[in-house]
Amino acid sequence: MLRSAAVLVAVLLALPAAAQQAAVPAVKAPLHACDTLAGNPIDPGRVGPGVATAAVRAEVAILACQEAVRLYPNELRFQFQLGRAFRQANKVDDALRWYTAAADKGYAGALNSLGVMYSAGEGVRADCTRAAHFFTLAANQGYPAANDNLRTLACVRVV
Repeated sequence: MLRSAAVLVAVLLALPAAAQQAAVPAVKAPLHACDTLAGNPIDPGRVGPGVATAAVRAEVAILACQEAVRLYPNELRFQFQLGRAFRQANKVDDALRWYTAAADKGYAGALNSLGVMYSAGEGVRADCTRAAHFFTLAANQGYPAANDNLRTLACVRVV
């Protein structure tokens, strides 16, 4: 065991810095109240079972997710879930801020949610092309709802 750990360390030290980061798997933050209060049940990046959108208790979820983002600022699922909680509280500017933060780093759930907001003109000017862009990025990552959202989007629907 000690020998295999020494070999792994030697291999990692021989790699360039960028390759070292890729070679070490990212550790997810542990289950947090944010996950149980605002996690999306269809999000492949969720931890825990998630909660249906209509069942999100927005104000409590916002507080929990703000704490989670503070404790784990690089955990994109918490940024996404904070956006989800703000959206349920009808605080769309805050929702857009947190969805964008996670989407800019490629988080599929946030990309899909931005697509929904752009397709509906929720907090932003409706933009079907931009919505299609976000749905496509999420769909390319296998996000479950993104293909359906893209297929039903008016500007890309085949008549």
